[in-house]
Amino acid sequence: MKTAFNLVLDVGFRAVSIEAIAAKIRVGKTTIYRRWPNKAAVIMDAFTMMVGSGSLFPKADTVTESIRRQMRAMARSFRGSDGALVKALLAEAQFDPELARAFRERWTLPRRKLARSVIGEAIRRGELRSDVDPDDVIDLLYAPMYYRLQMGTGPLSDAYIDGIFDQAMTGLRRTPIGQEGQKP
Repeated sequence: MKTAFNLVLDVGFRAVSIEAIAAKIRVGKTTIYRRWPNKAAVIMDAFTMMVGSGSLFPKADTVTESIRRQMRAMARSFRGSDGALVKALLAEAQFDPELARAFRERWTLPRRKLARSVIGEAIRRGELRSDVDPDDVIDLLYAPMYYRLQMGTGPLSDAYIDGIFDQAMTGLRRTPIGQEGQKP
């Protein structure tokens, strides 16, 4: 897994092949094909293994604070080689349907499912409005990180993450009874 991960960072997704991975770890390519159908699957498994822990939701006093902490951890992970790999994979996925499918199925959809569950818990606890759609909340919170990563418009700092989070929460939090219609 580390070899596949590092090869993509070193030479780019297009230049990586099953043959190159096999040669680097000194096994036959059939050894790799027994477990993975193509290089996109190998790379995505390597990516999720190396980067996946940054997408977990840490314990906190509130569910929404757990979301903030998870966003910060993800941004921290994206500041280094993990972010470089995400950027490369997303760029290549535009031209490689196998990679696009693998990225969606092995990275995006499992993390959306987990986030949907956490956001649902925040709604049940009354931390977020009951009329919000968890999928919309995911897009609102996480799209700016991926945009900034891809476009290079600025750093993925804790201050940036906190700004996104705080602005989004202004609209997403449940308004206390008697304060409806008042500006925050």
